[in-house]
Amino acid sequence: MKELLVSLAHKNRYNRFLKNKIELSCKCGCLDTLTYYDFLSGGEFEIGQPASIISPFISESIYDETITVTPILLTRKCPDCGEEITAVFPLSVENLVPILQVQPPDPQMYG
Repeated sequence: MKELLVSLAHKNRYNRFLKNKIELSCKCGCLDTLTYYDFLSGGEFEIGQPASIISPFISESIYDETITVTPILLTRKCPDCGEEITAVFPLSVENLVPILQVQPPDPQMYG
């Protein structure tokens, strides 16, 4: 799965979604900012264990729907103090893969 995410990130490097930024902050006050593209294309992340949770979306039935969520975790060393900084990507693997597989809009239509 990790190889799929890295290859999709490289393939869609001009996707506007990948230009969003994540800010990593250490206890010592050091801040590091990287884009989603840098986060995914570097391959320095780990895929967490899938977990079943109740869907946060409103359903029209009386039953709660459970969904599977697989987190993407990044661990880096702080350049100042050497402490480990851990970040969780804001989207799960199940939500990220379809976003990266979508073809860009037609430039003639959307200019």
